[in-house]
Amino acid sequence: MTVSRNDILERLKSVAGPDGSGNIVDLGLVSEPIVKEGRVYISITVPADRAAGLEGMRLAAEQAVLGLPGVDTVNAVLTAEATAGTAGRNG
Repeated sequence: MTVSRNDILERLKSVAGPDGSGNIVDLGLVSEPIVKEGRVYISITVPADRAAGLEGMRLAAEQAVLGLPGVDTVNAVLTAEATAGTAGRNG
């Protein structure tokens, strides 16, 4: 059984946003999930300065999707937003 994009997004709505309000889907933090042969890949965009403190949110997203039929593994990553004008700067 192949899991659908909608199934994944519905499960991710159970994961609270970075400030504990709303959920990561409705807040627009989740990129399009990728599903390949029972593996699900999710990218969650967070503010760069808060990424280290949001590991629990990332783990909660993995656990929420892992319970879906047809899902063998889930890899959720936190993608930090770059501050405007900092891309490509060295140190």
